[in-house]
Amino acid sequence: MIAIAERAENAADVIARLSEKLAALLAVHAETIQQAILDRERTRTTALANGAAIPHCRMPALSRFGIAVMVLQQPVRWDDNGHTVDTVVMIAGPSENVPGHLRILANSSQLLDSPGLRSKLKRAPDARSAYDLIAAAEEAVEHRRSQEGMLRELRRDQENGADYLSTVAEKFDW
Repeated sequence: MIAIAERAENAADVIARLSEKLAALLAVHAETIQQAILDRERTRTTALANGAAIPHCRMPALSRFGIAVMVLQQPVRWDDNGHTVDTVVMIAGPSENVPGHLRILANSSQLLDSPGLRSKLKRAPDARSAYDLIAAAEEAVEHRRSQEGMLRELRRDQENGADYLSTVAEKFDW
């Protein structure tokens, strides 16, 4: 589920709106997801220095993962540390599937770390276009990981600061 929004009031508003979307997808109450996400945010912010956030939770009531994305045209203040956020990937998943949760977090982090991808995502004309871009980028991440392995991949990116996902984003003409 992807939403393109002009604005949101604050982080709690974004979390509430995305919780509604995930609740419908995962067949649980929105308040349950919202509370789990807010509890997690209180322990440590999920905002990144680059203007993105990855609020996430694991819940025993879930049997599968749900991911919702919101791209804001106007950033919101996310936390008391002063982070502002314009791109949010919210993840809810089953408590017992830690490896799956970590893989989704790692992929989301790579996508959100790409300036080229995030720039293109902000210009997506609609939710379907944004979804197609994210799907193509995640496929590129998984392909690269299968070829190189995660540690080698991360080490190489740290060494040369490359934004390899910008080449994926350039294929989308909008």
